[in-house]
Amino acid sequence: MQRSLRYTAKRFLFMPSLFVCMLALILLSAVAVPQTASAHASLVQAQPEAGTKLENSPPQVAVTFNEQLDAGLFYIKVLDHNGDEITSNKAYMNKEQTGIILDLPKLTAGFYLISYHVISADGHPVAGSYPITIGNPPQEEALDLPSVYGGHDHGTGQLTTKDILQYASRGFWYLMILALTGWVIWLRLLGARGAETRKSLSAWTLNLQRAQLVALLLLIFTHIEDLLGGGGVEEIWKLFSATSIGISWALMLVLSFLGFVLIGRAKWLDLLWPLSFLAVKSFSGHAASFTPLWATIGLDFIHLVGAACWVGGLVLLYAKWRQKSDDVSAYMQQFSKMALISILVLTLTGSLSVLLFLPNLRYLLYTSWGILMLVKIGAVALVVLIGFIIRLNLRKQNAKQSVLWVKVDLTFMVIIVLLVGLITYMAPIPVNEPLAWHQMGEKVHVSADITPKIQGTNTFVAKVWLPEKAGKPKQVLMLLHYLDDKEMAPISVPITMYEDSTQEESYGFVKFSYKAQGAYLPFRGNWELEMRVMDADDNETVYNKEFMVY
Repeated sequence: MQRSLRYTAKRFLFMPSLFVCMLALILLSAVAVPQTASAHASLVQAQPEAGTKLENSPPQVAVTFNEQLDAGLFYIKVLDHNGDEITSNKAYMNKEQTGIILDLPKLTAGFYLISYHVISADGHPVAGSYPITIGNPPQEEALDLPSVYGGHDHGTGQLTTKDILQYASRGFWYLMILALTGWVIWLRLLGARGAETRKSLSAWTLNLQRAQLVALLLLIFTHIEDLLGGGGVEEIWKLFSATSIGISWALMLVLSFLGFVLIGRAKWLDLLWPLSFLAVKSFSGHAASFTPLWATIGLDFIHLVGAACWVGGLVLLYAKWRQKSDDVSAYMQQFSKMALISILVLTLTGSLSVLLFLPNLRYLLYTSWGILMLVKIGAVALVVLIGFIIRLNLRKQNAKQSVLWVKVDLTFMVIIVLLVGLITYMAPIPVNEPLAWHQMGEKVHVSADITPKIQGTNTFVAKVWLPEKAGKPKQVLMLLHYLDDKEMAPISVPITMYEDSTQEESYGFVKFSYKAQGAYLPFRGNWELEMRVMDADDNETVYNKEFMVY
């Protein structure tokens, strides 16, 4: 049996190329889903709004997001048509910690660019810029207005080399922290043979530490520019001392260097060090942006410990095979038991985290995060089944069958680690994009815009195009149907006619514009927008559009 299990390890823990393949798959997956790993906080309201023309100077600029922000590093800058900042005032955060505000001096007539930069609670930078106009400035001044100002906006445009490097660094670092922390824990779980194993594998321990430190430095190097935004080098200290992600990086750097001194000295240190490292990691990422924090962060910590035991044990199995250790078969049995426990822990904590992250389990079908999570759940379920089969064969000393199932088990382990590396950096809940809908008809055209299309206050704009001879519409209704509760009566949006100066294609018809503002989308979920247009001859045209508020 020992020979067969060694043969299994030799066949399926084949060479360091396994890790190269894992990294390549991470990159491939990143290329396949570049738009899904967007910033995890999204802009839901800006005052003044983008592109607005104001008669007078606004008293302040405010941008609000869909989730809490990190209070350590943020800014709003207002630039004139020459690209100069118009005030030295600093932005401050609102009471809910979901937005930032900048008080303005009285501005003269002109073109201005508003640029903002924040870090979401899970450590992702969010930035954007948009123009406003005050009064009636000379049009020639607009020619010098910067069209792009600093910052970084995740999820827009095509995947760049920089994006690929960020994906690769994230995946590599995630793999290294799990491998190193799990490795250290496993070397202390081996019992009587632990001291001998630690001594024989000391070079492996040192190389894993070096690889983790390099991976962490690479992660920081590829992400620090985006987190600083346009703040410059002077903001580096603020990043590492006042933001959650920066403090997390600083603590992990300290722990990484301490590890070179502490690992291997005492049992309690070899258990405390990896648990401390994983605890620090659990305070950044998705867990930090959902509530209650004690539950999300606690579950994330337990999840990381389970994953580390799994990955670290797999790396140790490979190392034992490379050294042709005579206790491979005994370790295989020990690892099989721990792997099963780890999978059960990962399943339980992962399921509870999903329930805390998502308002409804249907959200698993709306994003790549959810689709990959479902794939991961399926793979985990298969690993649980395979684990039972392997343990049954080991008890019966059925070496031939054990070889086959260990191969399948190890394959699924690699797949799940890759999925976790990707899922960790994707947004669980999609960004609510404004609704912009246009419907052409033979006699009536309509359009409807809902901005920002969130749960709460929105601006509703409806436009109707009728033939010139048809005259003014007799009635225009905008109704909202909540599809997740069929018994709830439709919500009527009280749109009123307004003077619309925007230049649009008329289609040979006459345009009539209506607007309303209010909290007419009180719930998340599936909605249907109904537009009813009645002309002067009482002919009614009805159009419908389904959409979702995430």
